[in-house]
Amino acid sequence: MKIKTILLSIFFLTILATPILGYSDSYSDFDISLVAGVQYQYQESTKILFTQIEGNYDILNLSTEEYLDLIYYYSITKLKLGNIPFHYAINENGDIFKTQELDAIKLTDGKYIVVAYLSNNPVVSNKAKAAILEIANDLSFKYGITQYDTYSYNITESEDSLSKLELVDASNFFSASITSGLENWEISKREHVEYIAEIENVEYEESVEIGNTLSVKVTIKNGNDFVWLSDKYPIYISVKDSEESIYAVNIEWDSFSKPVHIPSDTYVLPGESIELTFNLDPKVLPGENSEVFNLHKFEGEEFTNSEFEVSFTVEKGDNKLVKIISPEYGYVNIRECRWYSCEKIEIAKDGEVYIVLKEEEGWYQILFGQSKEGWVYSKYVREI
Repeated sequence: MKIKTILLSIFFLTILATPILGYSDSYSDFDISLVAGVQYQYQESTKILFTQIEGNYDILNLSTEEYLDLIYYYSITKLKLGNIPFHYAINENGDIFKTQELDAIKLTDGKYIVVAYLSNNPVVSNKAKAAILEIANDLSFKYGITQYDTYSYNITESEDSLSKLELVDASNFFSASITSGLENWEISKREHVEYIAEIENVEYEESVEIGNTLSVKVTIKNGNDFVWLSDKYPIYISVKDSEESIYAVNIEWDSFSKPVHIPSDTYVLPGESIELTFNLDPKVLPGENSEVFNLHKFEGEEFTNSEFEVSFTVEKGDNKLVKIISPEYGYVNIRECRWYSCEKIEIAKDGEVYIVLKEEEGWYQILFGQSKEGWVYSKYVREI
């Protein structure tokens, strides 16, 4: 293995690599066949990374588009990179070029959106500064990116695998010029994008007996034209209006209103689907029941077209049941044994219904939380 500094002298201004929609002033439609077999990684970025690319495209009488094509093929064939090593390029005239088809490709060990400045002069032109500010404002507003940096980088080559990028410090002139261009950067600390989903299927049994849980499997399709990522801000299924659910499974659910989320190391490509599974615990009176759910990333902002309802019948079976009656406190303690000095192992909320295993000396032994047993004082329960 050997270390070689890239001849293009690349410096980066880094920004978060979330789905990027946008800059269509100019766009070079690259032939991606050279990297068709590359396995990409997707991550929500935490920074904008700015870099400078120096070259002789003006001497070669190449347009910016032709020069970017040259960099692309050079990156693949000579440098053995998985793709062109930046997401956006800006020339001295302030023209913006989107150079990545896939928005959240992991180019380095960091989580960056990379913007390259195409110039031999480390002092960024005023037109390019305006373009840089435009990109930074747009990315921060849409994806909540709040940080940037400037870097150059080396390339670590290997005979048997793709090369890797190693970040090193950018020149002081370029860094100062970028900082000057971002003096009026309008920073937003959260995303402002519309997420669109399609509920393809919801599977569950139509009835469940008290004491058992009801398993729900929902298949959700990404209806956006960008990748869903869940490592910075989790994407989760929530009860409608974020209300606490009477069917929540304590400890198993993320919270009493959120049964499950997309794992942080999982991404969903545009048009692809993901299956999420969670359980409901029907601690209620026998009869017809339902709960409405939708998909969220931020509290109170559900994904478009993500609502679905789970309707089911709760059956008593042959069980003896009790209902918790504790309006003053809202709950009663479930204890390990039948006395006040016994350890509290859980709480039962007012109105919840449980299976009775036995009754002794003014205490009921009940079944809760998927085959767990505990005792509640008879003062706070009513047989049904």
